[in-house]
Amino acid sequence: MIYKFYHVTDVHYFSKKNFACDYRTMPQPSTQICITASEEAFLKALEIIEKDEETDTVIITGDLTNHGDAPSHEEMRTLLREFTERGGRPYVVTDIHDYPYFETYTVDENGKNVPAEHLEREEVVPTYYPFGRDKGFDSFDDDTTYIAEILPGLYYIALGYDEITIDGTAYPCFSDELMNWVKGHSEKIKEKGGILILSTHRPVVAPSPAYQIMGKGHTFAYGEKSLKQFADMGIQLFFSGHSHIQCMKEIVSEKGNKIYSIQTSALSGFPPKMRKITIDTEKGTTDIRTIDIDLPELNLGMSFTEYARKGFLGIIESIPYNMEHDVEAFANTEGGISLPKELILKHPKTVMYLGKKVNGITYAKLAKFSKKYHNLKESDYAEVKDKKFVDLAMEIVANLYRGNAAYSPDTVEYKLMMGSVKKIEKLLSLLHIDITKALSGYTLSEFIEPLLYNSGLDDDNLTLSTDFR
Repeated sequence: MIYKFYHVTDVHYFSKKNFACDYRTMPQPSTQICITASEEAFLKALEIIEKDEETDTVIITGDLTNHGDAPSHEEMRTLLREFTERGGRPYVVTDIHDYPYFETYTVDENGKNVPAEHLEREEVVPTYYPFGRDKGFDSFDDDTTYIAEILPGLYYIALGYDEITIDGTAYPCFSDELMNWVKGHSEKIKEKGGILILSTHRPVVAPSPAYQIMGKGHTFAYGEKSLKQFADMGIQLFFSGHSHIQCMKEIVSEKGNKIYSIQTSALSGFPPKMRKITIDTEKGTTDIRTIDIDLPELNLGMSFTEYARKGFLGIIESIPYNMEHDVEAFANTEGGISLPKELILKHPKTVMYLGKKVNGITYAKLAKFSKKYHNLKESDYAEVKDKKFVDLAMEIVANLYRGNAAYSPDTVEYKLMMGSVKKIEKLLSLLHIDITKALSGYTLSEFIEPLLYNSGLDDDNLTLSTDFR
């Protein structure tokens, strides 16, 4: 048997009705989500599915809207209803961006955000039942967990979750009752020769050490343990979103059973992607293909991926420059996250001096700093010796989200960065400074290397071994 379906997540739909100005003339917002193109991105995804003669089924794993405003929900439901009427088969869940978890706003005639009224969670959730839960045959005792047979013999559970507080931080988690409910259905489906796949909105395990730290409270408490329990139930595919990171991970239980965590990036974020999945039970494989969303009809002057990166990383990429040349702008943007704005403005000359030093770091200087920890000759990096470290740093940030980091161990960038990291680790050791606690138990090398090079599964396209027989 062959099963085909799509995975879409984090649409972050933002109604054009929320703009009092002409959104087409607005400067590109410096945010992780392209709200001005979220409608077009979702329509493109639906178009791709509708043109596919092999399947009309899609699972959409949460954050349907950007912040849960009424016009966006109304239009999202209309698009899903029309898609269904044309033969589409969506299975959706809502999550935190669909409720008033974040500030709800509209955009005034000057392009500024203005606080707006929001919908409550209990108003939102039931309105999406026709596009998922109502098509199922059982649900758990919360309002988002349901099981449906999305294709003949292919069963899908959209999982809600509870919360648990650990050391003052709230983490999502699966209750014992929910795990037992899943196990019961898994056993029944196995008896009838079917296949069960799972999803939830948030990533159960962190896609990288960096996200485990910066996304504290966003990945599941005891997430790896939960995935291993699912693996021992015979479940091999688990889909999620939320992190906006493109990632594939294999988890193996103590009994030798495996499950794949398939995390897909935001449809209207950086990078804008969706996935098509093909399960072949005879071959014992699952083929994952990633589709990049592009919107040439918007005449952006660049690909939608490049446009999304510019919006997301633009403000970050301006930080080194502002640090050296515009201290006030540095204080008013990301520079103020780790340092108080007042402190920055009180010591402008010091900030500018440090900025100049950071911007002056070249590949040649990195090579000199880490000379004892790499095997490069000057001729190896002669052509790139004047390249700036800040440019490499921005690429590393981008690598966190797009997956498949490009700097393999044989590249100059890898050798310079990891050589510098080894030098820093040596200096920290001499000073008896242990930073593993600050890095959630990781060494500096373990933290940095995944941002340079993906040594695991291909994060975009690969064929998995999934013997459901």
